Amino acid sequence: QAYADWTVRVLAEDDDTATAIQRVIDDSVPHLASRFTVIRPSDTEAWTAPLAQHIDAQHTGAQLSGSQPVLLALLLPGDEPGADALLELAVASARFPGHDLLYGDEVRISPVSNEKEPFFKPDFSPDLLMSTNYIGRPWIATAALLAKTGVTPASLIADGEYDLVLRCAELAGGVHHIPKLLCQRAAVALDVPELEQAALRRSLGRRGINGDVLATAIPGTWRVKRAVPSRGKVSIIIPTCAAQGYIETCITTLRAKTSYTDYEIICIDNIPSSGVAWKIWLQQNADKVVDIPDAFNWSAFNNRATEVADGEFLLFLNDDIEIIQDDWLDAMMEHARRPDVGITGPQLLYRDGKVQHAGMFLSNNGIGRHAFRFAAADDPCYFGLALTQRNVMAVTGACMLVRRETFDRLGRFDEAHEIVNNDLDFCLRVHRAGLLTVFTPYATLIHYELASRANLKDVFDLSHFNAAWKTTFAAGDPYFNPRLSRHADDYRPDDEPVQWVVAGAPMFHPDEIQSILVVKLDHIGDFVTALPPIRRLKKLFPHARITVLAGPASRAFIALEPCIDEFIPFAFFHARSQLGEREISSDDYAELAAQLRPHRFDLAVDLRKHISTRDVLKHTGARFLAGFDYLGQFPFLDIALDWDGDRSLQRKRSHIVDDLMALVNAIGHAAEADRTIMQPGPAAMPISELPDRIQALFAKPVVAIHPGAGNVTKQWPEEHFSALIDLLVERNDVNILLVGGPDEVEVANALLQNVQHSAAVASMAGKTSLFDLPRLLKNCVLYIGNDSGPKHIAAAVGIPTVGIHSGVVDPVEWGPIGPNAVALRRNMTCSPCYLAKAEDCPRSLACLRLFEPNMVYETAALLLKPVQPATRRWLTIEPPPAVEPPIVIEPPPAVEPPPLEVLAPARAKPNRRQKFKRRHRATEPA
Repeated sequence: QAYADWTVRVLAEDDDTATAIQRVIDDSVPHLASRFTVIRPSDTEAWTAPLAQHIDAQHTGAQLSGSQPVLLALLLPGDEPGADALLELAVASARFPGHDLLYGDEVRISPVSNEKEPFFKPDFSPDLLMSTNYIGRPWIATAALLAKTGVTPASLIADGEYDLVLRCAELAGGVHHIPKLLCQRAAVALDVPELEQAALRRSLGRRGINGDVLATAIPGTWRVKRAVPSRGKVSIIIPTCAAQGYIETCITTLRAKTSYTDYEIICIDNIPSSGVAWKIWLQQNADKVVDIPDAFNWSAFNNRATEVADGEFLLFLNDDIEIIQDDWLDAMMEHARRPDVGITGPQLLYRDGKVQHAGMFLSNNGIGRHAFRFAAADDPCYFGLALTQRNVMAVTGACMLVRRETFDRLGRFDEAHEIVNNDLDFCLRVHRAGLLTVFTPYATLIHYELASRANLKDVFDLSHFNAAWKTTFAAGDPYFNPRLSRHADDYRPDDEPVQWVVAGAPMFHPDEIQSILVVKLDHIGDFVTALPPIRRLKKLFPHARITVLAGPASRAFIALEPCIDEFIPFAFFHARSQLGEREISSDDYAELAAQLRPHRFDLAVDLRKHISTRDVLKHTGARFLAGFDYLGQFPFLDIALDWDGDRSLQRKRSHIVDDLMALVNAIGHAAEADRTIMQPGPAAMPISELPDRIQALFAKPVVAIHPGAGNVTKQWPEEHFSALIDLLVERNDVNILLVGGPDEVEVANALLQNVQHSAAVASMAGKTSLFDLPRLLKNCVLYIGNDSGPKHIAAAVGIPTVGIHSGVVDPVEWGPIGPNAVALRRNMTCSPCYLAKAEDCPRSLACLRLFEPNMVYETAALLLKPVQPATRRWLTIEPPPAVEPPIVIEPPPAVEPPPLEVLAPARAKPNRRQKFKRRHRATEPA
């Protein structure tokens, strides 16, 4: 783990297991043994004491003194946290102090495919958590939160992990999701189905919910079925033009198959005057008819109909809906009655039985995509979500149930949106009000989509919609993980995700390198040439112990070099060079790895230019690997120099010793901390030298943004910059200064025209010389810009810098270098392409076009150190404040590290019901 302040409490199932585990710890990790405490059932006092009390005295004192709280995580045997997992959890805890339950994404066995897959989770979704323990691994809770639950080692083993997660979620002041893969989960589970079902039932009891917990066809997933009173009138509102007679199917099936009886049918008559027969039929079959002969406006029609509705609940329904199950309305009313729910939506199917709607997620600006569209009706899809009750950002207005009070309080439908986006706009207002939108797959209807109004165009006021929701789309859908593709309906992982690249930073500190393995599997003459590089390694890392892995014959020379502390023989070649390499089996490599593992090498370097021995490095277990690369064949090397190969008639330019010394010097350079570009740095430009309009910006912290670039293949789209600017202004209380050269004035002016918060934005594009630009930037708290010269200047003067990189060049080579500088890129399969012309790109610059603002904003927010309010509690509903409190912007200080206690329940062996097939282990680290 990159994070150092952790300890582990192992909860052993029995005394024999405890003894075996203690022996494993003492034998395998003696240097870490002091961090582990094994708790056994025979220690009655410890086994029955609250988990929160299993904390070292100094941790308790630190917590009482007001510093970072102690955090407790839960792992099971076989779980593999990523190297940064504890670091990410600790940093998130420090960044979001109001959140006392945090969780990340994981690689785990999908209940659908039974294969290991990355599970990219939503932000906190109460209804999904009541359907399945999606929190999974890893998760952490503060000791204070665990103390409220009263859970003990004994109760954890008896009641299971799901019970503890539910209790924590119920009591948490805030729940925070870290959208990063942090763990590979083992196949073993602490809970069996009976424990999970019992945990949910206890949760219903604690929350005073009358209902039952039913098993589903998806392993590990449940249906919480709430009891529904028979009363509570529902006004079902249906606009119709009677096209193709669908209204008859809708009303006939509604009356024939709906078991919930307390409803009225209100039809909006938009039937043309030629359809007299249908007008008469409507009067005879609807309870109420509202005659509106005007041009179709879905929002206005439905608003008018609510004026004659008597129901406590409003169900907006398309006339091309067919009812196919009796309890569809009961399933929706389960949630509509809840005070924390604003809207409920069902599963809708096309006439061929494929899914048309299973909730909606936010895609491009102004577009809500229907989740799992075209999947089979009984296909659970991604981790079972298509057939699981869960929270979503929106549901379709084709069938939408809402309380009358909520509808009126939130201002009804916006009549500026005539045909589409009226339902999405209302759902977003429900979300902004702090209410949940619930998708339930247990209400299923047929939707003959657009059957009655197929010729209508998608009419809505885009500028009006953008004014309200531009930044909501830019920030991303909280129920749709940013690592999933927003450009597909099936929740597929984005195979070209955005990545951070910290360019030019030291790879490690010299003091970290305490044990070095030199691989020199050559013949005698070749081994001798490695002695000078070995001496150079000792000079660079004087406190490191150097071990040499070489052919047996090389042992004779070890005494000649006092820098070598240990020699390990490995016969890679035959003794006679003419015979070449020996045949090395996988068993030979396994034996070598077992021999090297106890040394715990920090660095392994292969001092041979030819490629034949390079794969030996992979069996050394070292943290960092160094050697010569050839035509990009060894991407696992952390430090590499290119070897040009042995080519006929091409003479060499340097001696082998010089080349080996160059490799060792590259290793030394990797530990060099000084990357200062500008020295001494420029003094900040006095604000008084700036124009009055620009001076006014500095009443608040100012973020500098460079929207231009020397080539269109490097220029992030203007609409993305516009959304990012509005996000920063709204959420971080900053002003924006646009910078650029004379040829970038047009780009800057376009941005000024298109941002929503134009009063917070001003431009110095074309008004600042290159000489003055560093001085101007020195006054800013953050810089964001394309891969262009000003990015390097900003990083060099020391302000936090975010470079937005296209796929044209590699940011490892061209990223900004500075104490707080990072390059962002989409990890494109076609990158780096080195194309100079946009028209030559076969993917229409997807590296920029699909590089959405939310990932840039998240990075900017991290560098701005925003103070985030806690999310709502489990059931507490509070409207958002009219004005968010101001946020103090300053360079982020070092995060005070909270101690982490890891709880590891360990069984001697899984019982029969806990066994899973261990297949297709994920090959990539979490």
